[in-house]
Amino acid sequence: MKSLKNTLLVAGASLSLFAAPVHAQDDAAAGPDAEMMEAMRTMFPVEPLTAEEQSRLPMARSIIDKMIPPGTLGEMMGGMFDSMFGPLMQMATSNPTGDVARQLGMEASELDLGEEQAVELANILDPAWRERNEAMATVMPELMKGMMATMEPPMRKAMSEAYAIYFTDQELADIDAFFSTPSGLSYARKSFAMGSDPRILGASMEALPAMMESMADIEAQMEAATAALPAAKSWDELSAAERARISELTGLEQGEIEENMTFAAELEAMKEASE
Repeated sequence: MKSLKNTLLVAGASLSLFAAPVHAQDDAAAGPDAEMMEAMRTMFPVEPLTAEEQSRLPMARSIIDKMIPPGTLGEMMGGMFDSMFGPLMQMATSNPTGDVARQLGMEASELDLGEEQAVELANILDPAWRERNEAMATVMPELMKGMMATMEPPMRKAMSEAYAIYFTDQELADIDAFFSTPSGLSYARKSFAMGSDPRILGASMEALPAMMESMADIEAQMEAATAALPAAKSWDELSAAERARISELTGLEQGEIEENMTFAAELEAMKEASE
């Protein structure tokens, strides 16, 4: 289920860029996840609205109400995510290479498997893999609807404020007038769903090979930009005082830190050797 959780988090995080930050209501939720969410919340600080912007809020809210009628975001975005993730989930139920790689602690790109081989391995590692993926594919749309319904209030607030900030009184009046026409209202309601149109999604997939090819060039440029910098310290290069301080700050024993750093260095060496 970890992969499903990650999918939901990524999906939600991408949409939450439209929303104003919201404090967690459950103070009991502590630990690394809570700290990460707090860090993400503070990544996008916002300035208070000016008096002029505040005066435009009512018109901005009216426009957002036309774009996203109250209580409908879950249905609108649930359908959108169903269109986007449906084919991916369907692929997972027919070709389990990704599941097999994850269970073996590898990347899918590291396995040279045909579909029949992947299915055979999946049947050995997880006899219920197909039913598991089908169950996840079934529950995904409802989970997304619930997530979007939860996000609706802060999204509506943030979008209203954004419209009040970026558009003048006259522009807002023009937008509202257009959205009040049958054609404008149709555009407002359909503009979100258009993002999941197969043509648009297909165009994104067509661009993926070129994007992946450019990654090698990007990595080379990154390496060139940092070539003059000293390498990060290994465990052996740390002084006794530095080791003690790291242990104090992390709460880990020095032996555990050494083991983790050595393992990380070995993984990095293996990665560089395979490139």
